[in-house]
Amino acid sequence: MSDDFEDDIAKSSVGSAALASGIAMGGATDGGESREYLREQIALTRLQKQNLIEQNDFELSHLRWRRFNDRMMGALQVLLVALGALIVSGFAFMVWNAADSGGLVIEQFSVPPDLVARGVTGQVVASKLLDRLAAMEAQTDSQRDPQTFANFWGDDIKVQIPETGISLGELDRYLREMLGHPTQITGEIVRNANGLSLTARAGTEGNGTVSGPDADIDALVQKLAESIYGITQPYRYGIWLREHDRNGEGIAVFIALAKSGPPNERPWGYLGWGNSLEESTSISARLAMMRKILTISDLYLARQNIALIEDEASHPEAALRDFRSIVPMLSAASHGDIRANVVPIAEKRLQSFINLNLGAFHEAVPLWEAEIEFGPQGVNYNMHAMLTRTELGEHDLSAARATIADSAEPGGINTHNGSLDIVTARMMIDIEAQDWAAVLAEYRAAGALFALDPGLRTIAPSTELPFLAYADARLGDFEAADALIAQTPAGCYRCLIFRARIVELQGQHARADWWFVRAVTQAPSIPFAYSEWGALLLSRGQYDAAIAKFKSANQKGPHFADPLEMWAEALMQKNRSDLALAKFEEADTYAPNWGRLHLKWGEALLYAGHKDAARKQFAVATRLDLTAADKAALTRVGTMLR
Repeated sequence: MSDDFEDDIAKSSVGSAALASGIAMGGATDGGESREYLREQIALTRLQKQNLIEQNDFELSHLRWRRFNDRMMGALQVLLVALGALIVSGFAFMVWNAADSGGLVIEQFSVPPDLVARGVTGQVVASKLLDRLAAMEAQTDSQRDPQTFANFWGDDIKVQIPETGISLGELDRYLREMLGHPTQITGEIVRNANGLSLTARAGTEGNGTVSGPDADIDALVQKLAESIYGITQPYRYGIWLREHDRNGEGIAVFIALAKSGPPNERPWGYLGWGNSLEESTSISARLAMMRKILTISDLYLARQNIALIEDEASHPEAALRDFRSIVPMLSAASHGDIRANVVPIAEKRLQSFINLNLGAFHEAVPLWEAEIEFGPQGVNYNMHAMLTRTELGEHDLSAARATIADSAEPGGINTHNGSLDIVTARMMIDIEAQDWAAVLAEYRAAGALFALDPGLRTIAPSTELPFLAYADARLGDFEAADALIAQTPAGCYRCLIFRARIVELQGQHARADWWFVRAVTQAPSIPFAYSEWGALLLSRGQYDAAIAKFKSANQKGPHFADPLEMWAEALMQKNRSDLALAKFEEADTYAPNWGRLHLKWGEALLYAGHKDAARKQFAVATRLDLTAADKAALTRVGTMLR
C-alpha cells in the first residue's frame, strides 16, 4: 500500500511540474485560465494525498485488528488443546487412582420401615458401622507396613451415598468399582423372634451376622464391626483383641491365620501367635516360634523379636549379634515390611539395644527418650522401664527414679509384661541405692501380677530372681539366696554374674572366679562380667589382676564408665593418683551424674595436691546420689580440706 501511495504522489508531482512550466512560458497570454487550472490541480492533488493518507490509516488499522484476531484465535486453540490435555490427564489420573485404590466402602443398609420411622435409616446404620470400624483401626497399634495387607483401609473408610445423574463423583465411584479393589460392605437388618438380626457382607471374603433386641442396636453394630474387621483384616483384628485384654480370642485368630490363611499372611499369623504366647510359655518356646517364621519368610519383626527375647533371657552375645545383623534390613527398599514412618525410630531402637549390651548407656539415653516421644508402636516392653535401665547403667539414680515414677504408656501389645518390666526396673533402682529390703518388697508386690497372669513366672528366672537372690545374700540370708539363684537358667549371663557375687559374699573366692570364667566364656564380647570380676578382685586387694580385667572390659565396651572408674580406683590404691585422674575424666564423659565417680575423683585430686580442683569435685558429688558409705567418705575427706 505505501508503494502505491508514493507512485501517486510522484505522478502528481510530474503533472504539476509540467503545468508550471507551461504557465511560465505562456501564462500571460491566456487571460488567467492557466493560473485557475493550476490552483484546481493543486487542490485536487492535496485532496488525493489526504485520501491516500486516510486510506493508508484505515488499512493499517484493519491489519492490526486482523493480527489481534489471529492471535486471539491462536490463543483460543492453545487453550482448547490444553483443556483437552487436562481432561485427558485428569481422566487418566482417575483411572490410575482407581486401579490403585483400596479402602472400605459401606453401602446403606436395608432396614425395616419401623426403624426408618424412628430415624434408624440405612445411612445411619452404615455410618454407625463406619464409626466403629474407624475407631478399631485407629486403636490397633502395629508396626506392619500397610502395603503388605491384602486389605488395608487406612483413613479411606466411607459410606456410599447414591447420587442421581452423571457426576465426577459417580464416575470416580464407577472407576473404583471397576478397576480398583475396595472392600465393599453391604448389609441389612431384619426382624426375627428375638428382635433384630444384623448382617454385613464383605464381598466374597465372607459375612457376619449378629442378633439381639432392639434396645441393643449399638452393641450389635459393635459386634458386627468386630466380625467385619476379623474377616477383612484378621492380623490387625488379633492385635486389637490383645490390646483389649482378649488375648485368648486373639490367639485363636492368629492360629487360624497361621494355619489356613493366605500364604502371604501365614508368617504374620505365626508372629501374632508367638507374641501372644509371651506371657504363657517359656522363652525357648517363644524363640522356637519366631525361628519357625524365618523358615517361611524373612520378616524383620520376627528377627527383631528374636533379638529382644535373647536380650530378655540375658543372652547378650546372641542379642548383640542379632541386633547388628538386622540393621541393614531397614535400609532395604521394603525396609523389612514395617511402616516407613517407623524406620527412623526402629534404627534408634536397634542402636539403643546395641549400646545397652556394650555398656554405652550415656549414648543410649537420648535414643530411649526419642522412642518414648514417638509413642506406642506395637512393642512388647515398657519403654520407660528400658530408659530407667539405661539411666541406672550410667548411675543417674535421680533420673531413673523420675522416669519410672511416670511410666504409664498407652498401647503396647503385652500390658502385663510391661507391668512386670516396671517391677524389674524398680528392683534395679533399689539395688543401685543398696536398699536390699526394698528389693524384696518390690518382688512381693509383683505377686498380684503373677496371680493375674501366671505365665509371667516363666520370665522371672532370668529377670527378677537374680536380683532377689542377691538382695537376700546382702541381707545375710544365704540359704534363701542359694535356693533362688539355683532356679535361674544355666545360660543366663546376668544370672552367672550374680552367682559369682553371691558366693563371693560367702567368702568363696575360687567359686566366684569359676562362675566368672563361665560368664566371659559364654559372652566374650560383652564387658560386664569382666568389669564385675575386676570389682571383686579390687575388693580382695589384687590391684594388678583387677586392672587387667578392667582393661578387658574397656576393650569390649570403650564407652562403659564402670571399668574406667574402678581402674582409676585401683591406681589410687597403688598410690598412682596422678595416673588415675585421666581415667576419672574419661569415665565422667560416659557417666556425668555418678556421685561416687566425683567423690573418688576429688580424692585423687586431693592426694595429687590439687585442693581447689578437689573441692569442685566434692561439691558436684554433694549434689548427686551417694550410698551411706560414700556419704561418710565425703564427710571424712571434707575435714581434710579445712
